[in-house]
Amino acid sequence: MRLVKLMIPMVLATAILGCSGTKQHKDASWTQKPASMNVLFTEPVVLNKEKDSEDSKEWTVFPWFYTSANDASGMSTFSEKTVDSRDTLMMSENMEKMKEWFSSNVDNTLKFNSNVHYKLDGISKDRVTYSVEVLDGDSLRVPKPVSMSDGAEVYFVLDSIEMKSYQNLNLYNSGLSTPAFPIPVMGYRTNNCVKISASYAFYDAKAGKRMDFGRLDEDQCSKERVIEHDWVNVLRELILHMIEKTPIAQF
Repeated sequence: MRLVKLMIPMVLATAILGCSGTKQHKDASWTQKPASMNVLFTEPVVLNKEKDSEDSKEWTVFPWFYTSANDASGMSTFSEKTVDSRDTLMMSENMEKMKEWFSSNVDNTLKFNSNVHYKLDGISKDRVTYSVEVLDGDSLRVPKPVSMSDGAEVYFVLDSIEMKSYQNLNLYNSGLSTPAFPIPVMGYRTNNCVKISASYAFYDAKAGKRMDFGRLDEDQCSKERVIEHDWVNVLRELILHMIEKTPIAQF
């Protein structure tokens, strides 16, 4: 942990931070719950770069977390390396097969939060075409399956899926002030963050009509070591924001 003491007015900061970036179009005319849905996604991409840009203060830490190792007693333990070292770290075995991991966790989210029978498949990029739409003043590439059969009433496609981790600095009150020196002493703490972004769209398969679409990102930051469960939480929130206020959501 990096700690810098500063004598400045106190700023309160939370230990766990969550935020999302949203570019969404919701089709108000889509009110009918479909009998079936095909969910398609292209291969997620893990961003492995040291720094987002020369001006960025977000450092990518690849690939996000530490694997456990057994000590002399046979007990599972974690590496003593700190995330500040920015070393290339080993990936958890559960996430090495990224397509399977992503599919499993999307399935778990839909299983408990959707009221529609669905089928989930990973597809190659050549099975997706794109249109460009302007949303909130920004150009957005909207994915669409090259073909849609009548085996499902609605298609839900996810594309341009990006996963990354980074660090930021969180200002906090160190609690080191004294009665003789009551000015709060501030410190900087390194937060470890995970982020998933994706473009998506829903289509009426029979009419070929696009309904909801957008591009979302979800991230979560904490002073704690990043573990796989953090990624599961972020992906779950991403999917929930895509399906909320649609006829397929049961919340």
